[in-house]
Amino acid sequence: MKLFTIGDSVSQGFMSAGAAKPQFSYNTLLAQLLNDDAYSYLTWKPEHHLKVDLELIFRELEDHYGTNIRGLEWLAALKRINSIMDEAEDYFERGEGKLGNPVDGTSDYFHNVAVEGMDVGDAWLVTPNLCRSVVEDMKNEEARKDNFFGSASDSFYRNAYRVLNPGGRDKDEQFGGYSALQWLEYHAKNEGIENTIVWLGANNALGTVIGLEIKQTPGKGEPLNTSRLKRQEWNLWHPDDFEAEYRQMIESVDSSMRSNRADNWNVFVGTVPFVTIAPVTRGVGKEEVITDVTGNKAQYYQYYTYFPVTSVELALSTEQYLTMSEAQQIDETIYEFNQTIKEEVKRLNVEHGQDRYHIVDTGKALRDMAIKRNLGKPSYAFPKEVRQHYPKPNTKYYHCTRAGKVEAGGIFSLDGIHPSPTGQGLIAWEFLKVMKKASVVPDSAELDWKSILASDAFLKKPIKLMPEIYEHDSLISFVTGAIQLFREIKPLKIE
Repeated sequence: MKLFTIGDSVSQGFMSAGAAKPQFSYNTLLAQLLNDDAYSYLTWKPEHHLKVDLELIFRELEDHYGTNIRGLEWLAALKRINSIMDEAEDYFERGEGKLGNPVDGTSDYFHNVAVEGMDVGDAWLVTPNLCRSVVEDMKNEEARKDNFFGSASDSFYRNAYRVLNPGGRDKDEQFGGYSALQWLEYHAKNEGIENTIVWLGANNALGTVIGLEIKQTPGKGEPLNTSRLKRQEWNLWHPDDFEAEYRQMIESVDSSMRSNRADNWNVFVGTVPFVTIAPVTRGVGKEEVITDVTGNKAQYYQYYTYFPVTSVELALSTEQYLTMSEAQQIDETIYEFNQTIKEEVKRLNVEHGQDRYHIVDTGKALRDMAIKRNLGKPSYAFPKEVRQHYPKPNTKYYHCTRAGKVEAGGIFSLDGIHPSPTGQGLIAWEFLKVMKKASVVPDSAELDWKSILASDAFLKKPIKLMPEIYEHDSLISFVTGAIQLFREIKPLKIE
């Protein structure tokens, strides 16, 4: 096996809230460069996404109502949104996508076992057996009813079940107990794995910018081996707790790789992006330039709130915001996460007497790309093809005029969290540079940027409905509700 991936929603290919498009994912692009025709992953039909697919919904509305939704058309538009969500909800709760049914056209496993929402501890805690027990818990019966603007219940567990057990064989003791780390062990022993990607940790902090509050773990310096429901009460891991969990996770990875049938193996480890940079939040109010935790001059804002909000007054009235000091605390914590990751990689390489583990500093890459954080002067060296593309992609929230002119964005998708196809290409580029240094791929290997940019519908087929987000409170509520589904288990509502 040439490539195996453990990760979260970015590695699974999620975009625009609930749309998984793994064919555009960075690891799929890398598998192509490795000539790995066998690389497999969970595929999704556009109408069968577990959560809210903002791109699908916006394009549907634009096709039916144009770029202005007027008056009573909103009633019809809302019903249309509900019908789209209903189809996916029915598929996963009552149709072919429900637990126990095998995924069409697959074997018993995938080579990409990344799961949207997975944090470091989930790599060993989440199994198909756990997923089934949660989904079928009678206490959750109400959530499984057909709700207006409802997504499939327990979406994390439904997704994880299909990724970790695509054959639907959880009643088989072997497959029912397989976590992502156990699949790594299985493939290392049976087939051999030449290259492994491990990129986890973002979900140990992401909830802070989705919920706009900080709930830090106890800081006892030990793995939080408790139920996932309990773990969801926290959204920011204390650095000591993160260190304990990351060490347990990477030690398990190393144990599997030591028993690897492939002799010349490598592990590529991503660092955690600074989640406060993602355009899911907008900085409002007084600006302040400080020296940040990385030692660079950085611009911070008085408050951080959801991207449609444009004023301090509105942010304060909604009581949904982070303060400047809270944003800095989140960044400082993520900096500590990345120090842990780098130290663990260094330690393992010393133990092996060679560089088996390789840091891909995705955290630094995003910081260098950021516009506002870098005082309007990003230091990131984009590939020539991206740099010369018009419109040039940037890290701002995606915006397009009713005339179809893209004025901002292009690196992130519509949820302001997950990368677009172009953003996925940039992640692949970061991994590729490190893979070249590790002699995994030849120096001549290059990404097909022409195809990547051509596949990016945000750039090639702009969404002209975007101005509606800022003009209708109900649509703003819908978008922010879709984003909050990443941390909440309840139906989506429009106020």
